[in-house]
Amino acid sequence: MKTTRILVILAMSVFLLSGCWNRIEINDIAIVTAVGLDLEDDKIRLSLQVAVPSKLGPTSGTTGSGENSTFMISDTGDTLSEAYRHLQGKLSRRIFFSHSRVLIIGEELAKKGVSHILDFYSRFHEPRMNSYIMFTKGKAFEIIKNRPTLESVTAEETRELTKLSVGLSVNIKEFLDMLLTEGLEPVAPQFASEPMEKGGSGSAETDKTQAIIGAAVFKDDKLVGWMNDSQTRGILWLRDEMELGVITVKVPEEKGGGHISTNIIRTETKIVPKIKNGEIKIAVKTTSEMNVMENASELNLDDSKNIDKLQIEIEKEVKDRIQSVLDKSKDDLGTDIFGFGEAVYKKYPKQWNEKYKKDWNERFTELEVSIHPTVYVRRIGLTK
Repeated sequence: MKTTRILVILAMSVFLLSGCWNRIEINDIAIVTAVGLDLEDDKIRLSLQVAVPSKLGPTSGTTGSGENSTFMISDTGDTLSEAYRHLQGKLSRRIFFSHSRVLIIGEELAKKGVSHILDFYSRFHEPRMNSYIMFTKGKAFEIIKNRPTLESVTAEETRELTKLSVGLSVNIKEFLDMLLTEGLEPVAPQFASEPMEKGGSGSAETDKTQAIIGAAVFKDDKLVGWMNDSQTRGILWLRDEMELGVITVKVPEEKGGGHISTNIIRTETKIVPKIKNGEIKIAVKTTSEMNVMENASELNLDDSKNIDKLQIEIEKEVKDRIQSVLDKSKDDLGTDIFGFGEAVYKKYPKQWNEKYKKDWNERFTELEVSIHPTVYVRRIGLTK
């Protein structure tokens, strides 16, 4: 009797189950893979790269197939939300942001401010906060509409390029954290479409490829300037984010001339603030380990004295790179993208809140910073 009662209850429960009430069918949605934002006649132009699911197979959608795996749609509005609604009114499928990997913002819009864009991303539940954020000197929609070279989707190429750590890598959450952190200003990758030669030697055929070519520098939420690729390397050193890279030094002519290239295998940077007589001084201490990647000189690296000389030359190069980006940030842009103020706050919270916080931007431009690089060349290879 007891068993029969249990079976009746289970049978009745089946009719009360709601099933997949909130399921989303792929045929009902337009999957956004990348978002581009520009300023146009005081309005926001929203450009979306939308995937074509039927063209996203292992061999479909590539440049050589002649079929596009994505298409671009674009419209304007007084706000990002309004532009989004305008676009939705022109599509038979629901715009779906959850697979978006990349957010690219044009220069004109970035100069006006990006806080409202971050507000949209933090409030609306669909866009991902871990999407990579990038800025371009041109129009974002020009990059969004590019065709992929290796991957089936342009946004996937952008994401993979960022993951390689060849330059800055910043997602929307990290950018927002920088914006909200005292003593630290935001910085993000500069993205561009660069010409790339196709075919064999001497071929006149060119195409566009995506590239991270530097950094966009901010004061509060407004773009104030750009750093080139070499200066961006200095930013990575100072922010303790250098993972991959090659440093090439020139061997003096009296020692045979030529060049030696070393590959970075690990680095560590510490920012050490010190207050003396009411004035702040910053010591940047960076330690690096490297392997010799190429010796295009007459210098004999089997001699330990020559290794010592090579390490000194590399230390000079590292110091020059860091000093270059410091000078640019202090003298030209006046914005602390390295977190010196944050380091002061962590070590001297009382003094920071009482004295230094209110006029840190002015103090930063006069800040005394000493750079202390230490380089160890671990391996020189087997070739003599």
